[in-house]
Amino acid sequence: MTRKREAIAVVLISIGLLILLEPFVGFFTIVALVLLLIGVLGLRRGRMRQGYICLASGIGLLLLDHIMLLFGIVLISLGWFYIRANKAHHGHKHRTQQNFVRTSQHNRDPWMLQSTSSWHVIGDIDYDLSLAIADEADTVLYFHGIIGDLDFTIPEEYGVEIEANVLFGQIGFNSDYRTGTQRRQGIWNRVEWQSPNYGASVQRVKLVVFYVAGDLNIRLSA
Repeated sequence: MTRKREAIAVVLISIGLLILLEPFVGFFTIVALVLLLIGVLGLRRGRMRQGYICLASGIGLLLLDHIMLLFGIVLISLGWFYIRANKAHHGHKHRTQQNFVRTSQHNRDPWMLQSTSSWHVIGDIDYDLSLAIADEADTVLYFHGIIGDLDFTIPEEYGVEIEANVLFGQIGFNSDYRTGTQRRQGIWNRVEWQSPNYGASVQRVKLVVFYVAGDLNIRLSA
């Protein structure tokens, strides 16, 4: 679809939404839905900056117009986190963290790797496991939030299991680090993968990620 036809399609859909929904919802809600539509189309066509700006604007308008909607999303996310955290760790002891904003950078100096469950509204995570000192043979890292920017670098000697879900945004991952990164972008991006050496590895890590909107990058390194 050319840009001109795409623009016409968005205008027609916008007018249709205005006619159909105007009696039931406010003007700002309709504008927010249109921005979300434009954002999704932008992500699907690789225009990431435009897509994220429109998505963020649309979500922001929705939340301003429906503050209880934000409260409900946060409560649902937190409840789902508690259910999934216990399942991800199989009942084993682990650190649990809840923050409104979570920033964690372990990409320069040696650091202790421990099984962790972390929930936040906004997260900025950067972990380089080649610098990690593992606390145990099997480590589970579970990250759950509303909006996140996450980067993980995992050396090939680790046995790796990945369960990743990003509702809006993108996931960059390739099981073969020599062939570059493959990106899954748009709506409901999902990766489930286990390395061939998982069972035989001395050191294993399971990475579980769930975000409503986010940019997740997982790199396997030599």
